[in-house]
Amino acid sequence: MKKLLLLFVVATSLSAFCQDSVLLRANYNEGDEFLIDLEQSQNMGAAGGMDMKIKMNMSIIKKEGDSFTAASKISTIKMNMLQGGMIMDFDSTKKEEDLDETGKMFKQQFDPMLKALITTKMTNRGEATDIKVEPMAPGMEEFVKQSSSIKYPEEKVSVGSSWSTELNQQGMKIVTKYTVSKIIEGKVYLDVTGDVSGMGAGKVTGAIVIDATTGVQDTANTEVKVSANGAEVTITAKVKTTKI
Repeated sequence: MKKLLLLFVVATSLSAFCQDSVLLRANYNEGDEFLIDLEQSQNMGAAGGMDMKIKMNMSIIKKEGDSFTAASKISTIKMNMLQGGMIMDFDSTKKEEDLDETGKMFKQQFDPMLKALITTKMTNRGEATDIKVEPMAPGMEEFVKQSSSIKYPEEKVSVGSSWSTELNQQGMKIVTKYTVSKIIEGKVYLDVTGDVSGMGAGKVTGAIVIDATTGVQDTANTEVKVSANGAEVTITAKVKTTKI
């Protein structure tokens, strides 16, 4: 009887474990709308730093089989910069007459970004197959690359599963590893680690929470520490995605 009870407990445990396997896919519907909040901080020590907050709206404008087309547009940009002992800031929600001279200078740089429409074609695994920015604005290409989502693995994941992605940007290669730490109440929690090589060397750490049903990355918090040309730079990013 005890053996049968033990076998029942083991079978139940295995069944529960199997139920924790999740196939990560972007399950969007045409007409879905999302608000994306991005906060990024760059610390260069004595050389200064920068804090930036960006709000962006994304709409799913087309769905074809396992592929989607999304239209995104930046709605607001707020920036605070310390450089050479000077503090400079910009807030796109302010009227031009309320900006100081530095703010007006930044307005000329950021206005094209605020006017640009980003059209992205992607698979349900989150892989971008085509990206268009119209009209093209300085800095938008790098921004789009940085804000790209994770490419999900082909197979189901469970606690302990991991996969890696590679990004080459500005002379640096970033290899990022995602490991499932837990799956609770329909949310998949990932630990993020990685290495930076090339023109700079460093480490990546962070955490991401994904909604298992929709495939939306609810929150993504990452930190990159890089040494380049004798300088130490720390970049932190916090991204929150909300369906509206």
